[in-house]
Amino acid sequence: MTSQGGRFLLLGSGEFEPWSAEAERFALSGAAGDGSVAILATACGREGDAVFERWNAMGLAHYASLGITAHALPVRNRADALDARAAALEDASMVFLSGGSPKYLAESIAGTPVWDGVQRLLERGGVFAGCSAGAMVAGATGMRFPFASGLGLLPTSAFGVHWDALSAWWIRWLRDLAPRRLPSTVRFIGVAENTAIASDGATWRVFGSGVVDMRRGHERLALRAGEAFPR
Repeated sequence: MTSQGGRFLLLGSGEFEPWSAEAERFALSGAAGDGSVAILATACGREGDAVFERWNAMGLAHYASLGITAHALPVRNRADALDARAAALEDASMVFLSGGSPKYLAESIAGTPVWDGVQRLLERGGVFAGCSAGAMVAGATGMRFPFASGLGLLPTSAFGVHWDALSAWWIRWLRDLAPRRLPSTVRFIGVAENTAIASDGATWRVFGSGVVDMRRGHERLALRAGEAFPR
């Protein structure tokens, strides 16, 4: 994928919680497929089966509460992702990559049948959705830490997540340093907790309670719920 087009839903945190319903419905409206969501919890796969299954259960319960059909993909690691049978994405309207380690997620799925299925879903008009680690892997390839996990779906953007969690020392450090580590051709988008950006293929909008910090060169915008920004 080498275009900023396509349908996306990227959350700074708070997947499978009621606040995200509006953003999810916006992204899914008019999406290709049968209306269902495929949940990919691979980013937490190294944390053990109990954690993996808990995130899947949360996702299934969340979508059931919205009246949306969902299923969880059995992809805990790269061996699972290399099994083409795990890539049950042909009919889904959205694939949702939940949080965990962006590095582990990218290393597990890059160049596998699962990632091929994700790209086909996006190319045919489905939605790529991700929270935290799942959002970061959508960004540009070839970047330095902390953006090195990008798999290139949005090749001119890099994403920061949990961007208002200032109680965490690493966020305070990254807020100043990380955007300056990007080349001038790549814009930075920092998404606050319980906040999302979503695209219906034409327009990007902000949802949730926090602020989206967008920077490109000397330009810097603070965007809030209901606002749109350039593709």
